[in-house]
Amino acid sequence: MPKRNLLLCVFLFSLFPLGCGKDAANVQQPVDNSRTLVTFAAMGDVPYGLTKEAIEAEEEILKAQLIDLNKDETIGFTVHVGDIKKGAIPCKEGVYETVSEILETSKVPVFIIPGDNEWNDCKDPKEAWEFWETHFMRFDEKWDHEFDVKRQKGRKENFAFLENGVLFLGLNLVGGKIHKKKEWESMIEDDLDWLTKQFSEHSSSVSSAVVFIHANPGKLDGDEFDHKKEEYKPIIKFLDKETAKHFPKPILMIHGDGHKWIHDFPFPNAGSRITRVQVTQGGLEAPLKVEVTDNPDQPFRLTRR
Repeated sequence: MPKRNLLLCVFLFSLFPLGCGKDAANVQQPVDNSRTLVTFAAMGDVPYGLTKEAIEAEEEILKAQLIDLNKDETIGFTVHVGDIKKGAIPCKEGVYETVSEILETSKVPVFIIPGDNEWNDCKDPKEAWEFWETHFMRFDEKWDHEFDVKRQKGRKENFAFLENGVLFLGLNLVGGKIHKKKEWESMIEDDLDWLTKQFSEHSSSVSSAVVFIHANPGKLDGDEFDHKKEEYKPIIKFLDKETAKHFPKPILMIHGDGHKWIHDFPFPNAGSRITRVQVTQGGLEAPLKVEVTDNPDQPFRLTRR
């Protein structure tokens, strides 16, 4: 190849790394021809802020984000994965009422699960839970939708529904303070029962699943999963080791809690079959757009905006 052509080839390769020479025209970039089954948005840890001014600013951000989401006709629903306030702010009912009213401006149904900041980290967790129940329990029913939503008996905040061959699950799994160990053990046991039941019932009829929780359960440390709380172990063990039997399909787990973007495969046994995403704090980034496709291996397309 003449020197001039070689230099041109190197320059073009830096822009379009497809190869050079007589076979370059035959090299093609991989094309994703998978079909989109469901599109939704996910957000968390919003509105935040410590001062009155900061809280009001984040409320305006959330309003603007919902206006933007309302323009996207591909999105079928939105999920808020908890923490509707900063932990240091008193848990007054007006906070729950304000956020509820903002979320109601969404054109599509909004599902929401509890975060620790508005429940177990409050000075009076029992009162805070009553506020949450009043303003957010069965929140999606504020919209006239056709999702056949199932709720766990005795723990109505845990939900599940099918949409176009995809299973969606919401679980009450928070971080923060553990006031009563037995209460936490009961919560984890209920979550595990709900996961097991839904995965077993729908394993043969769906292509993938999306699980929503609030808490960041931990990370991969070498060849082991490093749990943030020992109490999370039963759920992580089930997802990592037992879904190969009960639900050998791709799973996307979405949570908030940590505020910074994470996209990884932290379960050592499940490997790339289970994708984990921690959404960025809502006031710092627009809601995540997720497209679930019919790709049998990696069906989840994630768009950060």
